[in-house]
Amino acid sequence: MADISASIDQLERHFVERPANYLVEAELAFELKQLLNDQLQPARLTGSHDSGGARGDTPDHSEYADEIISTADIDRAHCEASGSNFGLGSQQMKLDLVLFDDEVNLSLEGGSKKFRVEDLVTAVEFKYIKNAKYLREGSERYNLIADDIDRLDSLPAHVDTYCLVFANFDLARRSDTQEAMQSLKSRSDRVEVRHTHPKSDGLLD
Repeated sequence: MADISASIDQLERHFVERPANYLVEAELAFELKQLLNDQLQPARLTGSHDSGGARGDTPDHSEYADEIISTADIDRAHCEASGSNFGLGSQQMKLDLVLFDDEVNLSLEGGSKKFRVEDLVTAVEFKYIKNAKYLREGSERYNLIADDIDRLDSLPAHVDTYCLVFANFDLARRSDTQEAMQSLKSRSDRVEVRHTHPKSDGLLD
């Protein structure tokens, strides 16, 4: 098992060292995905699909679906993963990044790849806040982060959970906004909330 905390530490250091190198949230998630997959052996894959026989002039897609689910293995870390039994309690049913166990069951439903929550080891949500210079409880950005934490908290207890907040400014640098960040960090006793910005103290020591 990879030490995902060490990989998160590495991503955070990269952000502090080269903050101009990150334009969108997806770049952060994809870099962590690469860091993890570089460390880990792929997982063994089993699967099923719902592609039936042809109807009239409609092509039979079963041969393509067979090819997908017959893949021998799958990378352990993936972005934008979803599953019918994730039970996230919101309209957003995808997770920004997941780390799978060493065996994964893939269900191909109408061409969409779905996974089982039982096969998740870790789930990570990202927020990249570009313009806000501080954070207040009840603000739109605060609520977006809070929603990510609540979604992660709704996952089964066997899944390790992280909410990673990256920002171009220190959202808690004002004394009157430190409370908002602490409120987010204490919102769930199982979701680790981390806040990284270009002058994060200690990361480059």
